[in-house]
Amino acid sequence: MAFQQEQPIIPTAIGDFSVQLVDRASPEPDQPAQTALFEIQVLDADGNIMRLMRGNLAPHITTAQRQALMSFMSDLRVQAEQQILWALLESIRDAHRAGETEL
Repeated sequence: MAFQQEQPIIPTAIGDFSVQLVDRASPEPDQPAQTALFEIQVLDADGNIMRLMRGNLAPHITTAQRQALMSFMSDLRVQAEQQILWALLESIRDAHRAGETEL
């Protein structure tokens, strides 16, 4: 009986794709203030993950896309500061008014 020849696994589709945006409040001198990291699943014909690719997104996007991401991240930080910090401050004030805690 002859050995059966193994068929090569061929990538046929992209599965899940995720991007992690990081905006550091106090970056170290050797770190960028903002980064975008990606993770991509490469699938075979049966839909199985044959490779998981991860890395820095910056080298794979245009300058305009990079600038748009940086602007988007800055806007998100401002929104978080306005909404989240305000909501936390309000909950602390409410708790203080109810006599639950001190400011």
